[in-house]
Amino acid sequence: MKRILHWPIFRPHNAILAIACLSVSILFLVGSYFRVFENSELASLDLRYHLRPPMTVTDKVAIIEIGDDTIQKLGRFPFDRRYHALLTKILAQYGAKAVLFDIFFSENDKHDAEFQNAIKNAGNVYLPYVFDVPNVSRKNILQAKGYLARSVNSLHQYVAGEGHINVLPDSDGKYRRVPLLIKYNGVLYPYLSLQLISNYLGVDLKHTQLKPGQYLQWDDKTRIPLDEQSNMMVNYAGKWDENYQHYSYVDVLRSYASLATGDKPFLDLNALRGKICLVGLTATGTTDLHPTPFATLYPALSIHADLINSILKKRFISRVSRTENLFILFILGAFLSWGVLTSKPLKGFLIFSGLIVFYANLAIVLFAGWGYWIDMVYPLFALMFVYLICALIISIQEWKKKIFMDNELQIARTIQESFLPKSLPVMSGLDVAAIMHTARRVGGDLYDFYEFDPHKLGVMIGDVSGKGIPASLFMTTVSGAFKFFALPEVDPQDALHRLNVKLTRESSSKLFVTMFYAIFDIENRVMSYSNGGHQPVMYLSKNTPVKFLDVEEGFPLGLLDGDYSGNQIPFVSGDIFIFFTDGVTEARNMKAHFYGNDRFISIVEKNRSFSAQEILKAIEIDLRGFEPEYKQSDDITCIVLKVA
Repeated sequence: MKRILHWPIFRPHNAILAIACLSVSILFLVGSYFRVFENSELASLDLRYHLRPPMTVTDKVAIIEIGDDTIQKLGRFPFDRRYHALLTKILAQYGAKAVLFDIFFSENDKHDAEFQNAIKNAGNVYLPYVFDVPNVSRKNILQAKGYLARSVNSLHQYVAGEGHINVLPDSDGKYRRVPLLIKYNGVLYPYLSLQLISNYLGVDLKHTQLKPGQYLQWDDKTRIPLDEQSNMMVNYAGKWDENYQHYSYVDVLRSYASLATGDKPFLDLNALRGKICLVGLTATGTTDLHPTPFATLYPALSIHADLINSILKKRFISRVSRTENLFILFILGAFLSWGVLTSKPLKGFLIFSGLIVFYANLAIVLFAGWGYWIDMVYPLFALMFVYLICALIISIQEWKKKIFMDNELQIARTIQESFLPKSLPVMSGLDVAAIMHTARRVGGDLYDFYEFDPHKLGVMIGDVSGKGIPASLFMTTVSGAFKFFALPEVDPQDALHRLNVKLTRESSSKLFVTMFYAIFDIENRVMSYSNGGHQPVMYLSKNTPVKFLDVEEGFPLGLLDGDYSGNQIPFVSGDIFIFFTDGVTEARNMKAHFYGNDRFISIVEKNRSFSAQEILKAIEIDLRGFEPEYKQSDDITCIVLKVA
């Protein structure tokens, strides 16, 4: 908890951002509770139907279809009820366990007596009716105002059972649920196939326990989950023609007739023994076709078959409640926020991507394996939004950090510049020019001039290992300390030695500095110098090749104790001394080629007749042409001294 409270969003100065994020989170939770993406969630449910492995279905169900072939052979529907009477007789004779007609017989027919007699003799026929049900609020059992359609009295008085066949479309128009019970005049009436399967299994519906909006306790071991309106989700087994045993209505009749005349039957009617036979319309253009997750026109008989299959196989679909979905959403959002806000951007993105993939697969697996339907679209959308919010928070924090760092760097740069010469020395007999360009806002190069008297000038140039703020801080330490050792009576090698002793004993930064220090004695026309591991000074004199001035002994300062040797060189009018750091010769172009000594010497020799400032300008122009400023990778410092 303490770590969470240290997240950037919980800091006091981010109170407005925290309140805004909290408000957005509450809006998201409200959106989840009221299921604002319900149509998308339904589409994701349909996807899960298609992605799950094929379901095993019971072999106890036989579907007898009044399809196109039956209409073609028997004529326009509704046709003579003698056919229904004959079918009922055939199914009874061949031992069908139960017969469900998903057909209304709401008008009298001259052959009703024959059909009535067949129903009475069979004793296992179930007929439907339809209630007039108005819209109701959540968590109510549907209340009927009356009947919309019912079979004539002469038929339903002898049936084994009756039930309603009201089905409810979802908001997208597809049929995915049925009301197992509808209340009419204070009495609960079952769905037709529920009535059938309860009789088939010997379950008394009057003794089942209904908890509206939650479940129907079927028996001691079986609980049928219900949605908020006390509807059962239809666990569609798959495509219509790929599940259950299908028989043509007319083929059953023709097979019976063939057996009566001694001909070979179209079907083995003994296959119907012990079956629950579902009879209904599947012909093209009939009214008993509805849109479902598997097809835009799907026979209503499938709902009865799949309801019976669900109860026999004890495989149901249970939608997670709104409160449980809120809890899932909260856990996902909290985990993602923690993962993104406490990780580097790439890791945060991987956490986000992994969570998206994990949750999508979890939703599919839970549905395929156990029939649990958890919201998928809204949580995935919320995860994407939370990730964007977290990325925005991180961006704001990084922006603030950048502003802070820029201010800090500006302060460091100001401090660093205070240790550099404010102006170039003006001395009779010497023309001086200098530049320094840092690769970053602050750098590790340093240089200084020490005017001991009108005829003696000390020149120091150095390069601290590393870059950025650590190098600049060490540079200020070195520059400040060296002022105490750069004295007119102290030789260059002694000055470097004393500085090295101080740095090796007192510095704990593990940084070091290379340094070249020289004293120009203008009156005696001689330069004394010493080198501590730095770039040798380029020396150009009339009629002599270019030299690089170095010494025998001299380690970088701050590494270890050691000796430093010195040397002297006389100079005359026109001689040129160029002090520089490795940022000059090691500058690289787009092809990764180094600027190098040869090119450096060439540009100096071409401009040796000019003043120190003009020579330095020529070097700078050539260097920038070779390595653009935006590509600069190291600090560049260069000092040109020309003897007048």
